[in-house]
Amino acid sequence: MKQYDVLFIDLDDTLYDFSSNSRDAYEEVYALLGYDRYFDDFQHYYTLYMDYNAQLWVRYAAGEITRDYLNAERYTHPLRVVGAPDADALGARFWHESMQRLPLGKRLMPHAREVLDYLRPRYHKIYILSNGFTELQARKMQSAGIGHYFDGMILSEDIGVNKPHPDIFLHALRVAATTADKAIMVGDNFEVDIEGARGVGIDQVYYNPLGKPLPSEAQPTHVIGSLLELKEIL
Repeated sequence: MKQYDVLFIDLDDTLYDFSSNSRDAYEEVYALLGYDRYFDDFQHYYTLYMDYNAQLWVRYAAGEITRDYLNAERYTHPLRVVGAPDADALGARFWHESMQRLPLGKRLMPHAREVLDYLRPRYHKIYILSNGFTELQARKMQSAGIGHYFDGMILSEDIGVNKPHPDIFLHALRVAATTADKAIMVGDNFEVDIEGARGVGIDQVYYNPLGKPLPSEAQPTHVIGSLLELKEIL
C-alpha cells in the first residue's frame, strides 16, 4: 500500500454531518420566523431551498457568483416561489438567524471520530481543505470536538479560489510543504474534491456512502462507502 505524508480532508458531509446539522438549524429558524404562513410545511420550504442551493454552489465553486449573492439568493428564492411579501427582507433575516445556529451542530458522519483517532498518530500532517466559509468552519469543528485532530485549515475563502480550481490544491501542497505524490485527498464531492485533486496529481479517496454512480471516463484512486475503510487504505 502506498504511503503518504500528508492527508487533506474535506469537512462538510465528509467528516462533519453538515446535511443533518443544517437541516436542524433551518427547521428551528423556520419555526422561529413563522414560515408556516407561507409554506405547506418545513419539507416544502426545504425542498425549494435545497434544489436551488445546489445550483448556486456549483456556480460559486466555478467562481461565477460571490458568497454574498449565494447567501442572499438561496434564502430568498423559496419565498419568491410562493409569492411571500418582502421576500428580500425575510430572506436576510433567515440568513442572519441561520448563521447563528449553523456552526453549533455536533453531529459527525458515521465513524468519523474513530477514524480520526486512528489517523492522527499515523500522519505527519492532516489538514481540512474546504470551500466552506471561514467564520463557520472553525466553529463547526469546535462544536463537534474535532479541531485538535488537524494541523490547520485551508479554506477557499481565504485564498480567493474554490475547489476544484488547481490553485487551491497547489496552495495546500505549499502550506503542507509537500509534493503531490506524497499527499492524498479525501472528500465526498466527486467534481470538487476528487477531480480537483487529480488535476494536480494528488491521489484521491472518494467517500460515497450513497453509492452514487461514477463517471465512466474518470475513476478515483479509491472509492469507499464507509469512513472505516480509510483504515485499510491509509
